[in-house]
Amino acid sequence: MGNTKKLKNLIKDDRPQKLKAFVTSHNIQICSVQFSHGRNILHYCSLKGSPEMLKSLLKLGCDASLQDKDGNLPLHVALQRGLKEDVRLARETLVEIVMPLIDAYPMGLDVENKEGSTGQDLLRALKRLIKSATITSKKEAEFEAEKRRQEEDELWRQKLSDEVTFEYEEQLPRYDSREDYTHERTTETFDEWSERIRKDFSSKQRNSHNHRFWRDKKHKVDNEADEATRKKRSRQEDDDEKLRKAREEMKKNFKPVQLENRTDRLLLRKQRYESKFLHLLGHLAGRTLTFGCIPWPCLDVSTLIDVLFCDLSDKESPAYRKYLRSQQVRWHPDKFTQKFRDYLHPDHIPKIMARVKAISQILNQHSSERLGNQ
Repeated sequence: MGNTKKLKNLIKDDRPQKLKAFVTSHNIQICSVQFSHGRNILHYCSLKGSPEMLKSLLKLGCDASLQDKDGNLPLHVALQRGLKEDVRLARETLVEIVMPLIDAYPMGLDVENKEGSTGQDLLRALKRLIKSATITSKKEAEFEAEKRRQEEDELWRQKLSDEVTFEYEEQLPRYDSREDYTHERTTETFDEWSERIRKDFSSKQRNSHNHRFWRDKKHKVDNEADEATRKKRSRQEDDDEKLRKAREEMKKNFKPVQLENRTDRLLLRKQRYESKFLHLLGHLAGRTLTFGCIPWPCLDVSTLIDVLFCDLSDKESPAYRKYLRSQQVRWHPDKFTQKFRDYLHPDHIPKIMARVKAISQILNQHSSERLGNQ
């Protein structure tokens, strides 16, 4: 009696490993255990147990072909259990309890109990119950979905109606229904009438521009303008950065001519002057000379002597005297006029001759000073 109660508790608590250990430790013949009403342990498990417990008992060798006093196999008990449960549990019982029992004893579907019900009859009844409940659940789900859709449609229609009403009230003038139109109106002058029409028109224009559509459109245009400005600024910054890098690269690659001293700089200036003057003499045909076309020895006449005689340090040398004389002849006003008169621009003649005279005077003065020092 104690072992039977212990086995029932282990089946209810769904402890198959504990059951197996208990049977082994107490040397119990699991197939010969009898419960009330002529049922064995497999009957009880089909009524109260779990799928794992049922599989464990079948592995231990429990016989699924034994009948109780009512002629019920464990299969009958499991099917009757499923018929009393709700749809979800009935479906689980069919898959997890009934099907393993059918696999263990397929002939049980044809066995009748004392009520005249075979396992096949009970199985059909269980399947019909599950199918009808499934159809009912599906119809209920469809009904709920249709109900939600109708509620959403109704909500959308209500929102649309509110929007139309809002636009109607905003765009059209409002009239007070309580106004008594039977009363005589005061006479309205033309100026008052025109002013009222102007105000109504201005009000409609403001309402139209304040409408959500125009606000959204203006906001979109502003955003696009901001985006264009931002892109333009970004491109300008990129161009500035590229220009800055190009300038830095040019500075790195540029190597200015490093002159050792002032004499070298003056000598370079003198060489440029001589080469330009000789080039001018060879290309006078068809030219009109302005002040800027004349290859002056220097722009500042105060540095004239330093430039012309930078490479002639000995004032007593024949080369010095010869070069001084050649420059005096070149820049003598009469000689200069005789050589370049036909090529000078009329508007620049006074300025050119003033500079020529200044150079000639400086050269003559330098020649006099040199002779005086002798």
